[in-house]
This record gives sequence, C-alpha cells and structure tokens, in this order.
Amino acid sequence: MTVLTCLSDSLASLIAQRGLRPLFQPIVDTRQGRILGHEALIRGPAGHRLEFPGALFGEAKQTGLLSDLDLACREAAMQAYCQRRMDGLLFINVNPNVLLDKQHPRGCTQRLARELGLPAERIVIELSEQYPIQDTEELKAAVNRYRELGFRIAIDDLGAGYSGLRLWSEVKPDYVKIDRYFIQDIHQDPIKREFVQSILALARGMQSRVIAEGIERQEELRQLQDMGIHYCQGYLLGRPQAEPVRHPGGEQAIRSRVGLPGRHKETVAMLARPGVPIKPDEKIHQVFDTLLADGRLLSLPVLDQGVPVGLVRREKIMELFSAAFGRALYANKCVRHVMDSPVVVDWQCSLEQASQLLTDDEDASAQRHFIVTRQGRYHGLASARGLLRTITEQRLLHARYANPLTLLPGNVPIYREIDEALSRGRDFHVAYFDLNHFKPYNDVYGYAQGDRVILWVARLLQEVIVGAGQFLGHVGGDDFVAVFDEDCDWRPLCERILRRFDEEIPRFYHARDRLRQGMEAHARNGELRHYPLLGLAIGVVAPDARSCHSHFDVAALASEAKHQAKRLPHSHCYFSPK
Repeated sequence: MTVLTCLSDSLASLIAQRGLRPLFQPIVDTRQGRILGHEALIRGPAGHRLEFPGALFGEAKQTGLLSDLDLACREAAMQAYCQRRMDGLLFINVNPNVLLDKQHPRGCTQRLARELGLPAERIVIELSEQYPIQDTEELKAAVNRYRELGFRIAIDDLGAGYSGLRLWSEVKPDYVKIDRYFIQDIHQDPIKREFVQSILALARGMQSRVIAEGIERQEELRQLQDMGIHYCQGYLLGRPQAEPVRHPGGEQAIRSRVGLPGRHKETVAMLARPGVPIKPDEKIHQVFDTLLADGRLLSLPVLDQGVPVGLVRREKIMELFSAAFGRALYANKCVRHVMDSPVVVDWQCSLEQASQLLTDDEDASAQRHFIVTRQGRYHGLASARGLLRTITEQRLLHARYANPLTLLPGNVPIYREIDEALSRGRDFHVAYFDLNHFKPYNDVYGYAQGDRVILWVARLLQEVIVGAGQFLGHVGGDDFVAVFDEDCDWRPLCERILRRFDEEIPRFYHARDRLRQGMEAHARNGELRHYPLLGLAIGVVAPDARSCHSHFDVAALASEAKHQAKRLPHSHCYFSPK
C-alpha cells in the first residue's frame, strides 16, 4: 500500500506539473506527397522512470489515474499542436474505456479546443482496439457525442486486439488504422495481403479511410501502393519527434511508386477557381441568400481560418428549404450541420491522380466540385466535370503526338519539353539512348522480334526515368530521349539502366547466340561477320541556355554525345559537359 501511494504521488505530480511531452509522427498521403496529419505520442520527461508509454500507462492503471492521465495527454498534445502552428489533422490516442468511466469529466476536449482556437474538425479521437470493451452501446453514445461536436473518429491497431470488426461496425469511424503486424513483410506474405485487401474492401463499403501503420521498408510501401492504400505511417516516412515533420519523409522512396507530380505534368492548379468561401459558423439562411443571388454557384467551400473543412452543395440547401418546415428548422443552424466532407487535392497533384481520388470517393460525381489546397490551405475550387474534360483533351493530344509502338511522347512533345527547359534558364541534362548493332539484329531475328526489344527497352526506361519523375520520349526506332531536371541525379539512373540492360538482353537471343555472346550477320559490304550482343549507348549533355537557343541546338549536342558513346561495342554512357 505504501509503494502504491508513492507511485501515485509520483504520477500525480507529473500530471500536475505538466511534465508530459508529446512527440509527433507524421501520417502521409503518399498519393499526393503531403502530410495528412500527425499522431501525438506521449512521453514522460527524458530519463524519468515513467518516460515511456508502457510504464506511464501501466502505472496509471495500477493507481486509478487513467482518466487524469488521458486528459493530461490530450491537453499536452493540443497545446503543442497550436504552439508549433501545425497543419493537418491531430490524432490523439484515447483508451475507449476511459470514455465509459462515469467519473470521467465530459466536455473537457471541446472546452480546451475552444480556448486554443483549434477547430474540432482537425482533431481525430483515436480509439485503440487493444483494450477489451465492456459496453459497446455506451461507447457508441460517447463517440456520437464527440462526432456531434465536430471531432473525427479513428480505430487504432485494427486486427491486434479484442473487439475487431464489431467495434468498427458499431462506431463507424472516419479512419481505420491497420496494426503494424499485418504491414511488416506484407510484400512477402500472401495471407497478410489477403487480410489487408479484405479490410480495404470493407472500408470502402463503410466509408472509412484506411491508414497503414508500421511501414519501415520501401518494399512494404510499394506493396501497399499497389493495393490502393495511400495513407501511410511508419519510420520509413518519419519517426516520432518533438518538432513535427512539415514535408513527407522518404519522398524519393515514394516518388517512383506514387508518381508525385513532376515539373512536366499538368496539375489541378490549372483548374482551380477562387469560388465563394464561407465559414463553418455561418447561418444556413445566409448561405441560402448567397446561392439565391447567384444561380451559377453550385458549391461553396467551407473554410476555418483558411483551411478547408467542408463543402456545401446548392441542391442540398435548396432541398432543405423546400421541405415542409425546412426553413424554420434549419435557417438559424450553422453550416457545419449540413456541409459535406470534401475531396481535397493538393495544387501540385496531377490530373490523373485527382481523377483517381474522385473515383475512389463514393460520394463524388461529375456534377460535384472538389477543393484545391496549397500547403494545406485553401487555393481554389475545381469542377470534377472540368477535370474529366481536360484529361480527355490531353489524352487526345497525347495520342496525336505519341509514338505508335510504345505510346511514349513523340518528337513534338520532346521538342516542347527541351524548349521549356531552356526558357527556364536552369541547369538540366538531356540523355540520348540508342541501341548498338540493332540493324543486324533486326535482319537476323526479324522486325517483330526487334519490336519486342524496343518495347522492353521502353518499359525499362519508363520504370527508371519516369519512375523518378523525369521526362521520357521516343524519337522513333531504337532512339529515346530523356530530360533530367536540375534536382535529379541522373548518373545512378543511367548506371541502373545499363546494368539492367546487360543483365536481361541475352534472353532475346537463341541459346546458341547466348553461348557465343553474339551472332553472325551480313555486314553492309555483304561479308558475314560476328556482332556482339546488343548494347545500349547513352549520350548525356548539359545544355547551356546562352549557347543553345532551341531544341535544334540541343539535339545536335545530344547526337554527338550519343555517337561518342557508340564508339565502344558494349553498353556505355558518355557525358559531354558542353
């Protein structure tokens, strides 16, 4: 009894002195390459025996201070969030049984949020599935109270604990976080993939968004991307730390899988229009008057201090006011009661990515709008119909100038790309790719087999170059051109391409030719001679905008560099700095 009293004093003192410190781990939207929010992870003072969560919450349970500790954790997290001027959502861990405690005070989180000027819509109450829940009906009631106040709900550690799918179906959370056990080595475990795929299918049906936790390896991230999971958390993307991550960690790791918008892609910024923003506490009758005054307004973005929190649709407001007693019931209510959850897209998101986001959203339709943000703040309103129309126009334009065999951008887009790079006046590199001994190969193996080789080379270049966010075009035949921007380290990319090419090209030969490392073919003079296996020549140049005035000048430089690379019979990369 004496020991417990001492421990209780120690923890009570820690809470009273506000000795708890939050660390923030980012949750990344890997499709858009932005921070969705942060999970607050509470620690005691560094070096203290209650520094880590296991000791901290274990003692709170022993001493009956779980409720006090829970409230102290929320307060520490919310205060730090505001002091650091953080953007995005704040995920706060809550033991669901604390919400069922009759002694647990109500309204504290709402009161603190108001004092700090923190919108409830930014706070996600994260309920862990690891605790056995005694009364799901009472928990539902508690969760609904939070939801009515504007807070969002998440279930943490799905698959790790007691209540499983029952808690999910009862609570109907906005977010579901899959326990790290099912994420580790998911790329090597088909059973884990099946489990996660089932969770993803359920989430779509229940309108919950899935977050994968515990991602530590690039292979795990790639697998999750292939499965359609884009909200990710783990050491690969950012560790818990006192200062929040402002930009996604492991950006290069996710760039090749997610297709983060490069400088060559059209983005949704071109579709954004100012719109008519309103505030969440604005009265519905005021919104009705705004819509009535301008029949062209179909959607109004709802902003809280510049951050989008909702979208009001014209037809919904008109429907409410046309119903019996509708005006009397809704006129003086705040907009937050009728606004929809919007599809929010970063201004640098490519058109194709935005289209996929709208497709994934069950509520989206061609008549609706979506919100465009810049660094998490409102940038404009865009039409889903306009997005689809622009994509269709660009596909037609791409088809007109694409190479018919590989469907890569042809000469006109290549010229435009180089001219735009010159006009910016920044450093960039152009690489010219060409196959060695391709004509005799075509003569011996036939044009159909030659096309197979060209298609394979195109896929290899796409995987490495386009995967790194750089431009790739197909001049024709076995000639390709890449444009690397100033931030791209092109050397390891070219080395990787050459290594892969030399490792895999033998499979396009008959066994006899593989053994003798080449083939017999007639030269131009009619003599039979030995040609080695196909090689890949790469000529790289760094154009100077002062001496290169158009793509014609750059093409001449790149062609000369390619010829230098082709002097050697085997695969080689030649760099000409001038």
